[in-house]
Amino acid sequence: MKRDAIAELFDYAGWAWERIARMIDEHPEAYAAAAPGSGWPSIAACLSHMVGSYDGWLNGPWGGIQSGEMTYPGEWPKPIDDWQAMQAYRRRTRESFQLALDVPDNVLYEPNIREAGAPPESQPLSRADVLTNLVLHERGHHGDLSTLFYQHGITGFLVDYTFYRMLPGEFVPDDGEH
Repeated sequence: MKRDAIAELFDYAGWAWERIARMIDEHPEAYAAAAPGSGWPSIAACLSHMVGSYDGWLNGPWGGIQSGEMTYPGEWPKPIDDWQAMQAYRRRTRESFQLALDVPDNVLYEPNIREAGAPPESQPLSRADVLTNLVLHERGHHGDLSTLFYQHGITGFLVDYTFYRMLPGEFVPDDGEH
């Protein structure tokens, strides 16, 4: 994927995070609470996995990019149950992402990354491939988070890319009317 497209998806993920964060700020009791009926034990567990993936690929041993130090604020892989700690962790991993993206093209597109434990016959990935996968992975968990909020009786905000493009400054409720 091209650098500009990766950067736009990264910006979109930040936009979606603002909406997710507002839901948590408005309902802090739900953040670490159990969510019966969901595939995730809690919102905190889902976000810990989502943000921890950035840290593992960008700063840890999974991809060998080494944008910075791994800074998981707790015992790996237990959920980060403190919302303030999660927000700070998210900021650190976004800084690592930006450092990983802000490299010359030959570094960004060279296919020289192998996931730790990948079979030797697997094709190497470029840094651009890894960054694209991280943002798409995060996007994949937006549906999980919507389910988790629903399980807690919380009406969330729409985080679809179309709303990012059409109404970037709005927080549109996911109330079935939009």
